[in-house]
Formats: sequence, structure tokens, C-alpha cells
Amino acid sequence: FLHIREKVRDAAFVVAITDFAASQLYRWIEYRHWPKIQVVHCGLEPAFHENAPPTISVERRRFVSLGRLSAQKGQLLMVEAANVLALRGVEFDLVIVGDGELRGEIESLIAKYSLRDRVRLLGSVSTDKLRTEILKARAMVLPTFAEGLPMVIMEAMALRRPVLSTYVAGIPELVIPGKSGWLFPAGSLDALVAAIVDCLGRSDEDIRSMGE
Repeated sequence: FLHIREKVRDAAFVVAITDFAASQLYRWIEYRHWPKIQVVHCGLEPAFHENAPPTISVERRRFVSLGRLSAQKGQLLMVEAANVLALRGVEFDLVIVGDGELRGEIESLIAKYSLRDRVRLLGSVSTDKLRTEILKARAMVLPTFAEGLPMVIMEAMALRRPVLSTYVAGIPELVIPGKSGWLFPAGSLDALVAAIVDCLGRSDEDIRSMGE
């Protein structure tokens, strides 16, 4: 119903923001129009990341999650992971930044597992506050189920913070496992927990190197 085939046919060129997005366009258009598709990646305003302090304390055990509170972002799975970690006696803090239709359900799950001292919901915040929360964290975690190319991943990486996220859409084009973060299968609680534990176990130098 988006008339993708007709739009590409009539266009001189078409921009896709990831290779994955280009592949989805290829599904709907004739092969002879494939050369029209050009991948042009998104960027960030330099002011967001200029002069960002790279220092990460080895004692810091805080994770930040950014994004709309919705079913596709996987925040409920993240709270489930927080419960598993708490039951194992793992020390951590999780700050969830964003708002949306799933907020009430997320709050209820946090209360059910008695995680209010470990998991905090900040709601919507200003750009400056968002930047501050990323800089205060050891890493950014986004256990999303469906995406295009999350700007929040680019924001975290621009501020020299490694990222824990899923093998979804364009995310593997940004996050390189073992080099700039961790990738795990979408929906896998065990894999999410394992990624967080591994991140917590890395040295300060490892985290700084991944951030760089």
C-alpha cells in the first residue's frame, strides 16, 4: 500500500539508510531499478558528542537504555533480565530513559520483582540530560525486537560507550561484536543476561577500548 514499486520506478535515485533497508527495497522493485538504491547513513549533530569525556570508572556498574517504551523495544525483557541478575546477586543499576504506552506495564513488572532500587524509569528527558545519562553509564543496552537504524545507538557510540543490542535490521552494521559492543538474538533472555554479565566482567581498559 506504500506503492514502493511505483515510487522507485519514477525516481532518479532512492536513499536507504542501511544495507538492510536497501535489501528490503530490493524485495519490492524490479531488478533493473536496483542501481537507483544508494545507501546514505544517518549522522549526528557534532554538538552532541564534541568534548565528551572518555573516562569510565572500573567501579561503574550502570547501564542505560534509551527509547520509546513500547513492545518492540524489548524493555519488558530487560526487566526480566534485571530480575535474573538480581537473583544471582549481580551488582548493577539500570536507567531507562523514554516514555510510551508500555510505561505502566514496565512499572508493574519492576514492582513485582522488587527492583525499584536497581531499575529506574526517567521518562522523557532533554537532549542534555540524555547525553548526561549516557556519559554516566558503563554501556547502553537496547534489546529491541524491531528497528530500522536506532539513533540512540549512534548517540551512545559517539559518546564512546559500547552497546548491547540485537541482531535486528541495521544494528549489526553499527555494532561489531567484541569490538564495539555485544549482539544477541532478539527475544533471548539468556543471551541478554550473558551479554550484561560479560560487560560487567570486562576491565576498564576493555570498555574504554570498545567505546573508542
